[in-house]
This record gives sequence, C-alpha cells and structure tokens, in this order.
Amino acid sequence: MIKVSAIPLKSIEKIRITEPLSQIAEIRLRAGRPSVCVDVFGRMRTCSAAFSAEEIAECFAEICRYSVYSFEEEIARGFVTLDGGHRVGICGTAVTKNGRITAFKDISGLNIRIAHQIYGCADELYERVFSNGIYSLLLAGKPMSGKTTILRDLARRLGERHRVVLIDTRGELSASVRGTPSFDIGLNTDMLCGCEKSEGIMLAVRSLNPEIIICDEIGNDEFAIEQAMFCGVKIIASAHAGSVDELKKRPSTSGLVPLFERIAVLGNRGQITEYVGESG
Repeated sequence: MIKVSAIPLKSIEKIRITEPLSQIAEIRLRAGRPSVCVDVFGRMRTCSAAFSAEEIAECFAEICRYSVYSFEEEIARGFVTLDGGHRVGICGTAVTKNGRITAFKDISGLNIRIAHQIYGCADELYERVFSNGIYSLLLAGKPMSGKTTILRDLARRLGERHRVVLIDTRGELSASVRGTPSFDIGLNTDMLCGCEKSEGIMLAVRSLNPEIIICDEIGNDEFAIEQAMFCGVKIIASAHAGSVDELKKRPSTSGLVPLFERIAVLGNRGQITEYVGESG
C-alpha cells in the first residue's frame, strides 16, 4: 500500500492507494465522505476514511498555496493546476457577478486529475498522420479518453524534428513549474503558459515562427486557428466529442471541423475509433 506522495499536497496524506499512481486517473474528495480513486479503466473504490469539511477547506487552501486571492482567475474557471500538471476541479457554491462565475465558496469537494507522461502512447497516431509530412489534426474524445496525454507525446515526438509551440492554458500539457516544463515536451518545443488559446495562437504566429502549434480543448477559437493556418502553420488541437458527428453538431466546434486536414476520435485509453483524412 502506497501513499500518493507524488502529489504535492500534505493534506491528503491519509489517502492510501494499492495500485501504482500510473494506473490512477482521478482522486475525488468530498466533505463528509471517504475519498474515492478512479483508475484508468474507470473503476472506483474508496481509499481513505471520510474527509471532514475542515479537511477539505485545508486541502483547498494548500492547493492555492494559502493565497486564494492569487488563484482567483483559475478558481473562477473551476480548477487549479498543481505542480506536476495535476488539475484539481472544484465543487462548491458558485459566486456570480454579471452572469459570470467569479469565485467559489463553501468548498464541498475536490477532484484531483492525475497527469501522466506515457512515452510512445501517440506512436500509432503519429505514424498514421505524420509519417509523410505534417498536417493539421483535430483530436476528439470523451473525458478520460487520453487526449491530453497523447497531445503531450505528440509534442515530444514532433518537437524532435519541427518547431513546435505549445499553448498550455492550464499548465496540464507541460506541467510547467515557474516556466520550466516537468514533462518531456520535445527538444524544439516552446511553451506559452497561462494565456487563452486564441491569444496564444496569434502571439505564437507573430513572434515564435512555429511550424506547428499544439493546444488542448479548443472551443470558440475558430478565427485564431483559421488565421494561423492561412499563415502556413499547422494546428494540432483537441476537443470534447465522442465522434466526428458530435464535433459537427457542437456549436463551438462545428465551424472548426472543415479547417482540419485530419480528424481522429479516441475511445477508451487512447484507442483510435474513428479517423478522417488520408493516412501518412
């Protein structure tokens, strides 16, 4: 039985997990109930005694490095990213202003999504798409299908031979700590952390001379993506959808589908279930 010592939080030390952390996808904490771990196959089991509301509050404070004010922008989006790239989703009472969420209070639960680097997990996709050149690729999949992990491995492989810019809005892709990536993202891969995707894409085109821009979970970014492509830059991005048909039906992605030369849909654990475009 091991502690989750790889996660930089003292407040979760009472959690015990029998599996290697590499097999854990999420750890869910809820006030008044035991914590639950979710493995990479989606199976759940309890892994601690109940967390009190005070323990949840302490964990939240530690996640924010005891300066909640410093993390207001991230908290308003519903998550905070820890060192190591682990993203913590926040459950509680939303505080709104002018119809927008500005903060959360009465924190009742925390969902720690474990970041993994799996070397070679993108090999099949890489050979299928990029063996004869570079193309713009839209990578779709449901939550926990492995999109972020595969994008990270694509950045590593493509960054060995091409000029790559990683737009890492939430710090998950690179697990950047004070500007230095914790993960291997490729020899020639540069990062723009913390900026919105559209802004980062335009900044990269103007100042970093990329051949490829990689970003996670695009939505209303059609203009910036289109402008980058018109400048000869290839875009590799992910989106939430279980099929190409769902991509076409979602208002935030329907206009993006025609822009990409290749589309791949992931099923469980990164398996390609649908592919549109010529193989490399």
